[in-house]
Amino acid sequence: MPSDGPPQADFSGTPSDPLRAARLAAQDLLVENEKVRTQYRNMPISMVGSVGVATLMGVALVKGVGWAKVLVWIAAVYAWSLGRFFQWRAFHRCDPKPEAIGPWRSSGIVGSLLAGLIWGGGAAVMYVPEGLAYQLFLLMGLVGMGSGCVFSSGSVMPSFFAFMYPAILPSAAIFMREGDLLHVTTGALMLLYVVLMTLFAVRVYGSIGEFISLRFENSGLVEELRRRKEVAEEANVAKSRFLAAASHDLRQPLHALGLFVQALEDSPLAVRERQVIGNIRHSVDAMEELFNALLDISRLDAGVVQPCVTTIPLAAVFDRVRFEYAPIARQKRVTLTVMKTTAHVLSDPSLLGRIVRNLLANAVRYTDRGGVVLGCRRRGNTVRVEVWDTGRGIPAERHGEIFREFYQLENPERDRRKGLGLGLAIVERLAKLLGHAVELRSSVGKGSMFAITVPVGSKEDCVPIESSPDTAGVFDLSGALVLVIDDEGAVQEGMAALLRKWKCEVLTAGSGKEMLEQLVAVQRLPDLIVSDFRLRGTENGIEVVELLRSEFNVDIPALLVTGDTAPDRLRDAEASGLPILHKPLNPARLRTLIANLLREHIRAA
Repeated sequence: MPSDGPPQADFSGTPSDPLRAARLAAQDLLVENEKVRTQYRNMPISMVGSVGVATLMGVALVKGVGWAKVLVWIAAVYAWSLGRFFQWRAFHRCDPKPEAIGPWRSSGIVGSLLAGLIWGGGAAVMYVPEGLAYQLFLLMGLVGMGSGCVFSSGSVMPSFFAFMYPAILPSAAIFMREGDLLHVTTGALMLLYVVLMTLFAVRVYGSIGEFISLRFENSGLVEELRRRKEVAEEANVAKSRFLAAASHDLRQPLHALGLFVQALEDSPLAVRERQVIGNIRHSVDAMEELFNALLDISRLDAGVVQPCVTTIPLAAVFDRVRFEYAPIARQKRVTLTVMKTTAHVLSDPSLLGRIVRNLLANAVRYTDRGGVVLGCRRRGNTVRVEVWDTGRGIPAERHGEIFREFYQLENPERDRRKGLGLGLAIVERLAKLLGHAVELRSSVGKGSMFAITVPVGSKEDCVPIESSPDTAGVFDLSGALVLVIDDEGAVQEGMAALLRKWKCEVLTAGSGKEMLEQLVAVQRLPDLIVSDFRLRGTENGIEVVELLRSEFNVDIPALLVTGDTAPDRLRDAEASGLPILHKPLNPARLRTLIANLLREHIRAA
């Protein structure tokens, strides 16, 4: 019966997987190609060595042999070296592919054979029977060339054999033919030398092969890692796109739900119904918290958050977070102590406030008894803002993990009341954006200390931190004509219901063209444009605002509403210069922004 298992190797060790066999064959071809290339890379040194040794030997042996024999032999060596040079240059000009390396390998072997014959024949011709000094010099030259052959031809064993044996063996035979003990022993030593050099060359050949194989394996691993990295990056991009699309689609109904809930809250209701609406509002607020945290991560990853660094009084940041978290700490029966400070620092007031707020929220959340302390220390030209707590502590091996998204040490059930696991991830990104160092010290069962190091600022350069005036409560929106453009019918209805509760006149449409058609019957100038950023097809809110403004030739106040978390869309929205609110909308923020836009427009008129 046929097997459904993975391909197996047969008992001979040959892979039965055709793809694997093809890969191994391709690797063997690459290794062989590199061996031949190594021989050709060594050719210049072998040519220079041959010419140099041959010249010195000719000078030393000329008196014993005569000019004629020496000149003929040296000319043969020079001619071989010149031919080898042209062969080497042709190889590098051709730069053959691995599958075409065979002829170059063969020509390299032939060249080595010619060299061996020239040196072996020259030794036989220039042998001086009665001159021991000449014989010794000849022997030294041959041994030197044989040793050099291991280096120059060790990567291609046939080339080694083609030179070594023709070059050395004839001379060994000549020495042994003399018959006396000295010459016979010398000839035997030459034979032993050939054997030892052959064994050594085999070892060198094996080492070169292993080195080349390992190099290709490492290159293959690096290439595989690069490929896998690209696949992972593509998967990450696809994941981000999917999350961005899912986030937008989820925000749409949630956004509409929030608008309807706000409209209901502003209506006269019985106590029971108001309690139900209150519970719905808590659920909507919880979902809004999650989406806003995801949006913060996306905005930071997209690079659309640009810090505005200035000198700020640290006390103002401390006062704000104390006001926010003192009631929460009291509810948990945890002592919150915020130390007084007169320090001034260089940072973005909003982003630094978010960092301190997240650290303090994290400390209060995970402290069950004892207290939390927020303070600072001056260290040279920096100030360390520190948050101490007597909470549960963090194991040393988890210090790096807690800054990952959605990572929580003691919330495997994903209880939303214990947070979302995004606070410290946002802290790390904001600190990196601002160039502030984050430090963590913690002992399990004793508590933790988070610190962020901020440059010192000059008090004279201080810019007071002021809250934006909330003009929504005093600015009357009655009668304002608001254009709402959104491709979701539920969002149009929800926005219209909320705006009408604020006594606005509302026109809704799904596109810029539809809005223009409705405006034909309206004999007045719109007061405000509220447009979703992503509309049907390729249309977006920026284009709609420009279309409507150009139709009336007036810079009508406008704002964008978006549920996108895709980095490219966030960058486009930020670059438009229009105020942006992110879905799901906070009705109070929406009313404040509308009031401020209308007030500014009236002042500029």
